[in-house]
This record gives sequence, C-alpha cells and structure tokens, in this order.
Amino acid sequence: MKGLHNHWTDMPEWRPGRQLWAFYLTFDGATALHERIARDQHALRHVPGVEMIPRARLHLSVQGIAFRDLVGESDIERLTEAVRSVVGTRTLPTLYAGPAMEDYDAIGLPVYPAADLVALRDLIRLAAAELIAPELIHQLPESETGFVPHVSIAYAHQPVTGEDLYAGLELTDQGMTPIEVRHLSLVPLRRADRAWSWDSEVRLPFASRDRSSESAEPMPLLP
Repeated sequence: MKGLHNHWTDMPEWRPGRQLWAFYLTFDGATALHERIARDQHALRHVPGVEMIPRARLHLSVQGIAFRDLVGESDIERLTEAVRSVVGTRTLPTLYAGPAMEDYDAIGLPVYPAADLVALRDLIRLAAAELIAPELIHQLPESETGFVPHVSIAYAHQPVTGEDLYAGLELTDQGMTPIEVRHLSLVPLRRADRAWSWDSEVRLPFASRDRSSESAEPMPLLP
C-alpha cells in the first residue's frame, strides 16, 4: 500500500472566494450509505493525517464545468436545462459503494456499476462542449487511473504512510452498500479551509424507476 499525499496542496487557480460550477451526485436521505460511512470513518479515526468528510459534504463528482467568473449565468442556465431534459428521461440502477480504498490523496468508496455514471458524464461533457467554450471546461481531480466513480470519505492533509493507512482500512466494512440515487445536482463549488463546499444546489431528478418504457440508450443532449 502506497499511502496518501496531501489533498490540499496549493492550486493557484483556486484563489480565495472563487467558485466552480460542477455536477455532483449528492446523498440527502441516503441513510444506509450515511450509516456505513460513519462506521468506516470511526474505523479510520486513528489514522494520522486524515480528516473525515462531514455528511453534508459527501458527494460523487461527475463533471466539472467552468469557473463562475469565466462563464455567463445564461450559459449555465442553458446547460442546466439541456442536462435536465435528458436526466428526466433516464434512470440509474441501484448503485453499490465499497469497500473503502486508498486513492492517492483520499480514502473513498468505489461505486458500481460504473457504466451508467460514465455514460452520464459523457453526456454532460458533450453538452458543455456545445454550450460553453471547450477551453473553459474544468477537469476535477481524478484517480490515477482516470475517472473512477467514488464517494470520498476522508482527505489527507499531510503525507500518510502505507502502514498507517493499511491499519485503518483493514478495520473498515468490507461489504458493499446499496445507494438509490434520485437526482443529479449542479453546485457552485468552493475549495477553502481544507474543504470542498457549496451553499446552493440545483437538483435535476432522474426518471422514476416505474417508467420502464423509457429507452436506456444514450441520447444527444442537444437537438
């Protein structure tokens, strides 16, 4: 086990007060997931150099869009409505999270199956490329192997040894926890005080599961 790097190394583009539009999955009401993460965080409490992520800030990063000062509000509104029009016709299967694993500078729960989340991300990227200048699209931090859907539960604020990390991870739940996702969220993201945070959230509901006649095939976001 390699250990962890500091998640909060300096990133000059994130000057104080700056916000980034981003699409997340958030988990309000996901009781089973919250309880599982609380158990895992309790198991990790003695690992030096990591901080647990509060329940209100748990998320799955889908796609960064653009810094708020670089893109017009009207462009974001158009993008939101384009994404809403597709999300409302699509369902997500039951997702499963776990077990906890190291991820360069964080500890997270990988989420399966990944295919539907990758397809959702691709649709958002397609729409953003059409409606916002491609050079403005911001890439959120990813795993070393690229986009791996996951829910981070702790961030490292200093280097963490592999030995210390392993000692904590072996105490975490080794099972998988189901997640029912009802919406995609657009948030104005901040990076400050060793935290990712947002003060508002536009929720775009997925189609209800009983709408079984809806096509599961990817479709264009734009006419």
